[in-house]
Amino acid sequence: MNFKLLLFAFSPYVIGYMVNYVLMNWYGMISMVLGILFLVYWYYVGYKSYDYVQNKMKSILIGNSFVIINIILILVQEIILKEYMLNIIGLSSQMFYLAPIGITTILGRIIFFFTSSYKGWYFHILSFILMITVYYAGYSAKLKSKRNYKM
Repeated sequence: MNFKLLLFAFSPYVIGYMVNYVLMNWYGMISMVLGILFLVYWYYVGYKSYDYVQNKMKSILIGNSFVIINIILILVQEIILKEYMLNIIGLSSQMFYLAPIGITTILGRIIFFFTSSYKGWYFHILSFILMITVYYAGYSAKLKSKRNYKM
């Protein structure tokens, strides 16, 4: 059962590559729409994950395992190496957060309004927080509906 959850957890890679293709050909409001659609999908993944793992912490860790690995890869590349690696690891870690980046950019503009400059990895951290929050909200909604159903 956890294999299906791992496939769901891997899906942002595939979605990121598709979003990359779309953004290379169109840009503008489409990135915002794709970000919203991705967050709806990620909410659904969190909602559906209850069917595979009933432990909340275990579900969040398995469902967001690639999210956690990617944020570590991005921080290593940005903070320690000061550049992205020019291989599949460097490319894939950027693609992973490409889908929610439209919404994250708007959130970043609000949060960093009074700063004169900010780094690109700040937006990756915001995407990381947003993805885990949306996943958690989906899982909690399913948990709440199961509890209400039993009563």
